[in-house]
Order: sequence, then C-alpha cells, then structure tokens
Amino acid sequence: MKKVIILFAFLAAAACFAACDPADKPADDPGKTMVTVASENLVVYMPLEAADKNVSVGEGITYAEAKGSASYAEGLLGQGYINTTGDNMKQAYLKFNLAANNAFKQLESMTFTCWVKLNESCSKGAILSVNGSGIDWPAFIAYFDNSGTNDEGVKTQQVNGRLVFHDSEGAEQNLWLDTWDPAFAKYDKWFQFAFTYDATSGAWKLFVDGILVKEAEFGPKLPVSNLVSSSCNAMYVGGWSTFIEGQSNQDWQSYFAGSIDEIRIYNRVLSETELATLRVQELAAAVAAAI
Repeated sequence: MKKVIILFAFLAAAACFAACDPADKPADDPGKTMVTVASENLVVYMPLEAADKNVSVGEGITYAEAKGSASYAEGLLGQGYINTTGDNMKQAYLKFNLAANNAFKQLESMTFTCWVKLNESCSKGAILSVNGSGIDWPAFIAYFDNSGTNDEGVKTQQVNGRLVFHDSEGAEQNLWLDTWDPAFAKYDKWFQFAFTYDATSGAWKLFVDGILVKEAEFGPKLPVSNLVSSSCNAMYVGGWSTFIEGQSNQDWQSYFAGSIDEIRIYNRVLSETELATLRVQELAAAVAAAI
C-alpha cells in the first residue's frame, strides 16, 4: 500500500510539473534519468553540469574555458549555465574548441533544443553560437532579446534562430526566423526553446514549450554541415561569437543574461509531437531527480 501511495504521489507531481512552468528545484543526480526521445539521433548533448563534463555527446567538441561571470548554478536538471551579473554587456560565456571533424559536420537537417530562464532586467544575447572566420555573422546562432514593446506598451520578447551558409562562390546565405510575442516573456521560470531545419525542403520552424510559433521555407536548402567550415574552430555558450571576437559592438549581439540548461542537437528534424514529448520527459526527469 505504501508503494502505491508513493507511486501515486510521484505521478501526480510529474503531471503537475509538466502542466506548469517549472519552478526552481533541487536535483541531486540528474545522470540517473535520461530522456529517450530520438536518442539515436542526438549528436550534441550539453548538460552544463561542470567544466569537466559539459559535453557528454559531441564528437570533436572539447571544453576550453569559462570567462567573466559565467558560472554554474541550479538548472532544470542538476547544474546549468548562468550569467551571474544578469547584465548582457558584462563578459560571461563558456568556450568550446571544435576539431576539424566535429559533430556539426555530421548534420544535414537538424533540431536544436534547450531550456532557458530569462532575467527580466536584461534578457539579451546568444544561447549558443559557432564562429566563422571572415564573416560578419556567426555560422549558427540562437538568441533572445526582450527589449521590444507592442502597441499597448506591453513588453515583448524576441525568440530567434539563425543559420549562415556559404554558397559555392563564398557568398553568405542566411536563414533568419524570429517572433515577438508578450506570451513568450516568461521571466524567472524555465521554458523550452527549439528550432528545426529541413535541408531537403528548406522548412524552418521555431518552437516555444513544444508549440510551433513560426515557420517558413527558405533556400538555399543546403546541409547544415555547409555552415561549419574549416575556419570554424570555436563554439560559445552564453555569448555571440562575433561580439566576443571583436567583430561587433552591438548590445543585442552580446552575452546571454539569464540561465541555460540541457542543450541538445539532433541530426534530423523532430516533429512537433516529438518536441512536446521531449519537453514532458525532461520535466518528468527533473521531478524524478528532485525526489
């Protein structure tokens, strides 16, 4: 009977957790519970627990250094990255070295997912970016900017993904997808951000908490591996590579003012149902780790 009561309590807690925005919570050993959705297609997994185990899946990606106010604090599952200043103009990022044959070179189509918790005072900057020599924009970027307001004066949040390809003649080809909506301005609460790119159709989709918020079809319909050239030798968590490397002084191309956890990159497009399932499973894993 006692086991039944404990099981019922756990299921009730998981259901409640999945239905609500997750609050802060302790997690003793997140490694005991793994999310299983499309695990065979997971090519980069960054739990962001500590410097010695930031990348548990990711061929050719190695931890290099933490700079400025980048630190580790309570994440969705265990520890996570945080900019402790909450200021997007003060240095805070993790740097990773990319070998010539790294995980990004395996990608044709892709899915990017992560969890973020925004700082309302200054939620700008990059979640993740990959550098590119001699270009104005990073080869890959995912970021937030909450500096906008709508016609009624309500603060809005820009959720944004960008891929920068180079065609056979070296010209930049950009995929840029963003959306502004007051509904996405969720401060001091963890929520899931994701986007997908289909190299065959050019379909490009943006998701918040497993729900499709914007989509488009773009050319040049190139594999993601085309954006990671031999000149790309670094990846940054919590910073925009062109800003870090001195190619920009724009405040919106800056450091992420908030928390980041559970970065995942898949080598195929996950469906909307799969993304929603992944979200529920990650939330359930967080509940299980906290018990």
